[in-house]
Amino acid sequence: LQKSDKLLKEHFAGETPFYECEARMRHKDGHWIWVLDRGKVGKWDDAGKPLIMYGTHQDITRGKLELETYHHGAHHDVLTDLPNRVLLTDRISQALALAKREKTQVALLFMDLDGFKSVNDNHGHDAGDVVLQHVARLLLHSMRASDTLARVGGDEFVALLQDIGDEQEALKMANLFISKVRHPIALPNGSEAQISMSVGIAIYPQHGVNGEVLSEHADQAMYQVKRGSKNAAVVYQSTGSA
Repeated sequence: LQKSDKLLKEHFAGETPFYECEARMRHKDGHWIWVLDRGKVGKWDDAGKPLIMYGTHQDITRGKLELETYHHGAHHDVLTDLPNRVLLTDRISQALALAKREKTQVALLFMDLDGFKSVNDNHGHDAGDVVLQHVARLLLHSMRASDTLARVGGDEFVALLQDIGDEQEALKMANLFISKVRHPIALPNGSEAQISMSVGIAIYPQHGVNGEVLSEHADQAMYQVKRGSKNAAVVYQSTGSA
């Protein structure tokens, strides 16, 4: 309403040749639709006030929904519906800006599934998809609403934890994720998949002050776990080794 009022006043003041505004309106049947309003003053009084305005109301709901679907698809993983790398990068930038302003810490957890290749090899890619969707739900339900979980690769996930207390709190969350993933996962063919997870952790600001450096350090920590015993979490060490 405020936007519509502003645009109308601009047209009435002669600042724009016509009035045009997109708005959500409640249909007489009760549901909400998107409408494109276009109008123009057709007659003015002697004092320069608008007397008659004519125009159109066009239902643009379908186009709006198609656009929203496109934008959602461009920023979310098709299989899990989690944010993808593009959206994650934006979320990290926002989280770091807030953390800098509020003088808080942010944790970035890079997570890679152990044993996922064998699921695909032994049970097929459909079973692998089931595992990925199951893991996504498990991790998402273990996180706060203010945090972000993204899928950035085949069996790679990233958790962005805002306002984290310290390294121990980040490790506690990582170990919670690991314990959730360790439970057997039922597959469509009646069998079960047994996987684990390796997690690397980097924390703002001590391990990096921008998203690129934090991501690199979390990735390095995760790969150290992968090269070792797996099924564990490690915090990046600023000396260069995790």
